Amino acid sequence: MERIAVIGCGGSGKTTLSRRLGELLELPVIHIDDQYWREVDGARIESTPEQWRQRHRELVARDRWVIDGMKLGVLEERLAAASAVIFLDLPAVACLSGIARRWLRFRGRDRPELGVYVNVSWEFVRWVCSFRRRHRPRVLALLGAYDGHVVVLRRRRDVCRLLDQIGRRGPPSRNRRRRRLMSAPRPCRPRS
Repeated sequence: MERIAVIGCGGSGKTTLSRRLGELLELPVIHIDDQYWREVDGARIESTPEQWRQRHRELVARDRWVIDGMKLGVLEERLAAASAVIFLDLPAVACLSGIARRWLRFRGRDRPELGVYVNVSWEFVRWVCSFRRRHRPRVLALLGAYDGHVVVLRRRRDVCRLLDQIGRRGPPSRNRRRRRLMSAPRPCRPRS
């Protein structure tokens, strides 16, 4: 099974990394926000806790995936199903910068086909600013208990290096273990 969970604070780059991993490793990408929020009469509404838990179970039961998103209430279940986890542990300033760049790039419009949602509120900004203090300890505890392979990336440069490393090796054959691909990042290739 090939299952990679990409987790981190809002704005850390989970969606971008997941899309690239999906391309490079030939894995289907699932964006949690696409699944958690439902479209009803043209409006996006939250799933009920029961609907969300059921939908999440269906998603993680699939044989192959890259899933990006947090949703701490179901994170333990996702980690139990994953063969590898990538935690984007970026500082709040980097995450806020990522949110601003995303908002500017997509001109404040959602792009569900890309897994991009630009709903920025003060509540969300506060959540991002408090993530390392309030939520990161729980994430680290869950990762400490996780039995699979964990990659923690603390800078955008580390993300670049990881993608370069995977890209150099190309899509793995079906019988090669993904664990080898997810080892520590190497330096980025010089850009020509």
